[in-house]
Amino acid sequence: MDIENKMKTSDAGIQLRPWLKLGMGLGLIWIMAYVVLPWGQTLPHIQPVMSAMEKADINAADYWYTQSEETARAQMFVRNAIRRKQ
Repeated sequence: MDIENKMKTSDAGIQLRPWLKLGMGLGLIWIMAYVVLPWGQTLPHIQPVMSAMEKADINAADYWYTQSEETARAQMFVRNAIRRKQ
């Protein structure tokens, strides 16, 4: 009887572990999106680029995608906006 109770308890722990890992992963993604990345925009090297992008009304998503025409266009707009600011 004692062995059966131990097996039931360990089975429940095994079934719960993936859900805990999923919850932790989603929590880390949320922290990155709402805490770390907004804080990163205030860093000295990134802040001028972010303010130039906001002032020139540039879509940040186009700026970060790679190997696309939109990226090249967004990069050109950001460079021109930064040059005009200086």
